[in-house]
Amino acid sequence: MVVLTKRRAFLALPFLSACANDQPAGPFVPPGPPSYGHLTPLRLKVGTLDIKEAESGTALMVQQPAPLLPSDVILRMAQDRLSAAGGPGTARFFIKTARLTRETASAAGAFSPASEVFRCILRCQVEIISADGEVVLGSAAAEVRREVTGPTRNDTDRAALAERVVKLAGQDLNVEFEFQVRRHLRNWLQMVAAPGEALPQPVEREALPRS
Repeated sequence: MVVLTKRRAFLALPFLSACANDQPAGPFVPPGPPSYGHLTPLRLKVGTLDIKEAESGTALMVQQPAPLLPSDVILRMAQDRLSAAGGPGTARFFIKTARLTRETASAAGAFSPASEVFRCILRCQVEIISADGEVVLGSAAAEVRREVTGPTRNDTDRAALAERVVKLAGQDLNVEFEFQVRRHLRNWLQMVAAPGEALPQPVEREALPRS
């Protein structure tokens, strides 16, 4: 059984409008969170999986434009990657950090546009709780950081860069999260495949590209 706890998803900050000399551009079409459903689930030996949505606070700060919310990416990863294989306990998944910030990297020149750096930090944690809900039997946490720098002539450029850095951070988190789960919750992973399902292959830790 999967339980999804409803929480306030993010804290948005106001965004300054584009400069008057920005060139007009077409609207940026907001994407949905990337899917991880093609990957083999991490099947935990618990009876209930409780996936909690993000609370509000500085750890969930999001500067606009943000066509793809960091918290939505973490939530989708948890829903796609984790499953309850059966057992007496409960697995609780928490979104700890889902930040998206930006700042000026360079001012506009006579022949070049201004540029900005976009930073995304994602952190999540899963805990295994005893059947009575009193004892934490195990836990695994993962954190990743990404940044992307690019020209920002207008809001369309900013939205595209924001979407790119969040997607890249989500890819990093997916790899790191599986690595940490397999490392710290190995005894809680169900290694018997369901009918027609392949077992997850071991994840090797590696340095991922930063841009």
